[in-house]
Amino acid sequence: MYRKDCDKCLRSSYSSSEFGEWACPICGNDLTNHPFFDAITFERIHVNMSSKKLKMYKQKDKFVND
Repeated sequence: MYRKDCDKCLRSSYSSSEFGEWACPICGNDLTNHPFFDAITFERIHVNMSSKKLKMYKQKDKFVND
């Protein structure tokens, strides 16, 4: 589980996915490019997206949105 902190409303947002767009559920601020933190330990996580995994994700997202 991942956590991102919103710099607009100062609230935390949680997700199980490390890919895709990420909006703050409180104020709607775009958190996509904000750093990830482990939801339990609060340690920063450096997510490395392999091009293959990212391509698969984008294809899946396109299929869902069509």
